[in-house]
Amino acid sequence: MGMRDGQRTILVAVDGYESSLRAAAYAVGLARRQGLRLVVLYVHTLGPFASTPDSINAIRAANVESVRAVRIEMDRQATALGVDIAVVERDGSPYAETVRLAGELRVDAVVMGGGRNFGYQYFGSPATRLVRNAQWPVTVIP
Repeated sequence: MGMRDGQRTILVAVDGYESSLRAAAYAVGLARRQGLRLVVLYVHTLGPFASTPDSINAIRAANVESVRAVRIEMDRQATALGVDIAVVERDGSPYAETVRLAGELRVDAVVMGGGRNFGYQYFGSPATRLVRNAQWPVTVIP
């Protein structure tokens, strides 16, 4: 197995809910202890309640606010702890975008919250699917 160039990377998928924020906190600590780069993925989703222009706009506004809060917190953590943290935003399925970005970055590990909120209404538990289908170690934080 050949070595690859670049810094080792872990990916954490967040959605603004409590379990994903716990996962982000865990991932920051892991990155700090092991000298890894941390990539934080926020996937914009509309969900099942996006049935009218008003509801779609409200959900989009909530996503924007949520990712803004994640960026502020990750910037704070990066500065306070000296961790290389990048926040990436994608649109679509949280599961599919997590798998896609993990593959693009050739990550060493994926961390995610195991709460029922993260994309749960679209395809059951993304954490369970990731663990079942992963090509990298997956840590699920309750």
